[in-house]
Amino acid sequence: MKDILVIEDSKIISNIIKKELSKLGFNISQAFTLSSAIELLKEKKFHLIILDLHLPDGEGSELIAHIQSLTKTKVVVLTSSQDAELREELFQYGILDYIIKDKNLLYSITEIVKIISNITTKSKEKILIIDDSKFICKQVKTILEPRNYSVTTSYTAKDGLQKLHKEKFKLVILDMELPDIHGIDVLEFIRKDIRFLNLPILVLSGTSTPEIIRSVLKNGANDFLKKPFVFEEFILKIDLWIDYFKKEQELAEKTFKLQFLNDNLEKLVYEEVEKNRQKDKIMFAQSRQAQMGEMISMIAHQWRQPLHAMSAAVSVIDLKVKKGQFNYEMSKNITSKVEQYIQHLSHTIDDFRDFFKPQKEMRISNFEVIFSKAHTLIESSLYNKNIKLVIDIEDVQEFTSYENELVQVILNLIKNAEDVLIERNTKNPTIFVTAKDYTISIEDNGGGITDDIIDKIFNPYFSTKSKNGTGLGLYMSKVITEQHCSGKLIVANTPRGAKFTINLNEDK
Repeated sequence: MKDILVIEDSKIISNIIKKELSKLGFNISQAFTLSSAIELLKEKKFHLIILDLHLPDGEGSELIAHIQSLTKTKVVVLTSSQDAELREELFQYGILDYIIKDKNLLYSITEIVKIISNITTKSKEKILIIDDSKFICKQVKTILEPRNYSVTTSYTAKDGLQKLHKEKFKLVILDMELPDIHGIDVLEFIRKDIRFLNLPILVLSGTSTPEIIRSVLKNGANDFLKKPFVFEEFILKIDLWIDYFKKEQELAEKTFKLQFLNDNLEKLVYEEVEKNRQKDKIMFAQSRQAQMGEMISMIAHQWRQPLHAMSAAVSVIDLKVKKGQFNYEMSKNITSKVEQYIQHLSHTIDDFRDFFKPQKEMRISNFEVIFSKAHTLIESSLYNKNIKLVIDIEDVQEFTSYENELVQVILNLIKNAEDVLIERNTKNPTIFVTAKDYTISIEDNGGGITDDIIDKIFNPYFSTKSKNGTGLGLYMSKVITEQHCSGKLIVANTPRGAKFTINLNEDK
C-alpha cells in the first residue's frame, strides 16, 4: 500500500495528514471537494481513501456508495459527525473505520496509522467462524477480509473442530445453535485441549438472556455478541481479542525463555566463567611465552659482562703461563675474581628461576621488595640501552598478595616503557618509579599515549608496537592486578609521558 487519497475540505487538516503520512513513505494525493475526488478516482487507483463526510459540494457517503469494490479500495472515514445510524450504515458498506476528528488531530492520525499498519502487514491473522448461517459467514468475511484478516468458515461443529486441529487460528467466532452439536458442548471440547486453552472465542447468539450469557462465559467463551450485531462493536471486539491473543503469545514466549534462562542460569554462568578461564589461561600462556623470550634476552645482558671478564681472565692466565710469569699470588687473585663471576651467574639463574616458579599461596610483601626483584631482572637491559631509572620509594606498607605475579606486572610495565623510549628515540630516556603506602607508579618521558587509543590499551591483542607486539602484556597485567590480586591498574598521561599506577589498598 503506497497510494493514499485524502478527501478533506479543510486544507489545514489535509496538509497535516499529508505531512505525517508522507514521513512514513506513502504517496499522498489531495482532494478538497467531492467532484475533484471523483475525477482523481477516474484517473488513478488508490489503495486507501481517507474521507471526510461533509464536503462543500456533497456528502462523502455518496462516494462510498459508488465505489464498486471496497475490498480493493479501502476507506477510513475521518469526520466530526457522530451520527450512530450513519456509522452503522457505513460499516455495512465496508469501511475500515469511523474516526471522529478529535481536538488533538495528531491522535486521530495515530489511529489512521494503526489501521494502515494492520492492513499492510504481510501476515494475515487467521480467524475461524463456526456458524450454520451462510449469510452470517459471508457478512463476517465481508467485514474482516478488507482489514487483512483471513476468515475460514465452517457450517457445522464437527467440520469446525476438524479445521481447528489442522490449522492455527488467532480467534474463533462461534454460533450457539449449530445443527450437529450445541455451542456449549463445542466450547467444552475446545477448552479440554491444552493447545486451545488461551485461544479467544467470541460467541454469537440470537438469544441474550443473563442465564445464557453467564453459561457461555463460564464454559470458556471470552466474549459475547447478540445477533444481529452492531458492525462497529463487532470489529472493535475482533481487533481487541486478536491483539490480546498476540500479546499473550508474546508474553508466554518471553516467560518461557525467562524460565529457561532461570532454570539454566547456574549452568550458563558456570560455562561462561569456564570459557573465560580457559581464554585467560591461553592468553596467560601466550604472555608468559613472550616474556620468556624477553627474560632470555635479559639473562644474556646479565651474563655478558661476567662472561667477558672470565674470558679475559683465561687469556691473562694463558699469556702469563707462556711467558713463565704465572705465580701463586696471581693464580689466587684471578681465581677469586672468577669465583665472584660464577656466583653472579648463579645468582642470576636463581633470580630468573624464582620468577618463573608458580606461586599458589599469597604472602606478605610490599612494593619495595617487589620492585627490588623486578629491578634485579631488568637492570642490565636498561643499562645497555642507556635508559636512566629514577627511583623514589618511601613509607611503603605491607599487604598480602601474590608476589611473583606482581613482579611480572612491574616487569611488563617497565619493559613497555623501555620499548616506547627506544621506538620513539627519546632524548635522555628515563623511567620514573614512585612507590608509597600501597601504591607504585611507573612513568616514562616518552610523550604519552594518544587519546584515540588510551581506552583500548588494556584490550586483549591490542598493541601499539610496530613489530613483535602480542597485545597481551597490558591485558594480562590488568587481569593479574585486578582479578588475581584484588587491586587496581590505571593509566593516565602526564606532562612527561604515560603513567601506570598499581593500587593494592583495600579502600582504593
